[in-house]
Amino acid sequence: MLFIINPKSANGKTEKRWYKEIQPLIDFKEIEYNYVFTEWPNHATDLAREAIKNGEDFIVAVGGDGTFNEVANGFFEEFRPINPQCTFGVIASGTGSDFIKTAEIPKLFTDAVNLLLTGQIQKQDVGIARYTDLEGNPSSRLFINVADTGLGGDVVDRVNRTTKRFGGKFSFLVGSIRGILHHHKSQTRMILDDDEANAYDYNANMTCICIGKYFGGGMMISPNSISTDGFFNVITIQDASRWKLLRNIGKIYKGKHLELPEAKEHALCKKVRLTSESPVFLDLDGEQVGKGVQFEFEILPNSLPVVVGKKNESTP
Repeated sequence: MLFIINPKSANGKTEKRWYKEIQPLIDFKEIEYNYVFTEWPNHATDLAREAIKNGEDFIVAVGGDGTFNEVANGFFEEFRPINPQCTFGVIASGTGSDFIKTAEIPKLFTDAVNLLLTGQIQKQDVGIARYTDLEGNPSSRLFINVADTGLGGDVVDRVNRTTKRFGGKFSFLVGSIRGILHHHKSQTRMILDDDEANAYDYNANMTCICIGKYFGGGMMISPNSISTDGFFNVITIQDASRWKLLRNIGKIYKGKHLELPEAKEHALCKKVRLTSESPVFLDLDGEQVGKGVQFEFEILPNSLPVVVGKKNESTP
């Protein structure tokens, strides 16, 4: 195994955790491995891509959701898997770590290391996002959990500008409250699977393009998502007042927000196009990557082999 470690994740605690907790567990299990630390943004993508081209067939990301996203991007080149048999494993040491919840990967290091040896492998879906980056340039990137525009991207921006010292759930809860108080809705048009005749117009608080179930430090934004079914679940929160959002924020943690008239679950789809009247943030797997008025999303079905704690319902 090759372990790609983000030492700055978990508010800078991961490097110490690696040497004091995680590496001794790996040594105890007599796993044959190499490891490398990331040194700059997107370094993990380059490290993973180079390793796979050199024959590596089992790569483990150590960090949070942003690290998982970076490493997963390295499994692909021009949106095609470099080696479709290369396995992706994770050890969570980050602020949110929402990806592991859908895949039922334990957060306890002992159990996570054991899972690398005993877990099942399932090929999960991956999404392509096309957008305008924060410098105003056209860009594209893969995501493995949730992409969201509007309020969600605003929250991520606020969370990533804090220390995150109080952990993922609290950091995202505070960020969500601050985001709700300051965020403005934007009139949006959504087109699913290129069906222009059935374009959907709404006043968007937030639009979520989901592969996994959770985001925002444990919020179950898409309770019906199946990460191996080859489809996006699209959730919108629309025309909700600040007071309505604040009063019902707890429902999102339990997936009960879909009972609200302001929350909509749309038809399963393979492509999504969004056009916003005013620029909104884009968040991919807990990292703010862009801001603009036009976004496109496309799914790559069953394209990433992941070590999981329990296979998804749709997996044969």
